Amino acid sequence: MRLIVFGASGGCGSHLVRLAAAHAHQVTAVVRSATPYEPPDDVAVVRGDVLDASFVASVVPNHDAVASCVGIRYAHPWARRQSPDDFISRATMNIVSGMRAAGLSRLSVISAAGVGDSRPARNPIIRFLIATSNVGVGYADLDRVEEILRGSGLDWQAVRPIRLSGGAGTGRPHLTDRFPALGSIARADVAAFMLGELERPKFTERTPIIEAG
Repeated sequence: MRLIVFGASGGCGSHLVRLAAAHAHQVTAVVRSATPYEPPDDVAVVRGDVLDASFVASVVPNHDAVASCVGIRYAHPWARRQSPDDFISRATMNIVSGMRAAGLSRLSVISAAGVGDSRPARNPIIRFLIATSNVGVGYADLDRVEEILRGSGLDWQAVRPIRLSGGAGTGRPHLTDRFPALGSIARADVAAFMLGELERPKFTERTPIIEAG
């Protein structure tokens, strides 16, 4: 598979690039111009701004699938945001437009448990963070992302992990319908789930909530 990964230097994106390369896929990693990034062997690196529609349109062609691991940047939930409030949705619109122009259809993006029709699953901790911190800004933007995807006409999947954590992961990411207050899933497991779905001929479902076993 020829896979292009936006947000390749981030927590989930870096794991996805390494894992896809280890599976012998042909990977293009897209990172910001000023971001230090050392790619795995045989991974092509392209630098540019995902909010620049012309840049995105220029790098999307000649791939079989697209993964977006972009997110709003901040040091902690109450820190000053380093990205526009609509960063993810604007990036997603550029990716969708570039894919349509290039005739690509397969797209996997990272969303979050509690977004869209999974809103009733939000636990008290997430509800508090949404009401008081940058988490709420991110969730609002992810709602917009999923609206864009639903109207895109693409073969898309928005992966909804429960709370993200670091570490090596369990290697056993799976679907769930629960969202425990103290639950988490390692970014490595999110990447493993995304790649496993992209390697299938068809996504298991559009908006899977995932946790680690």
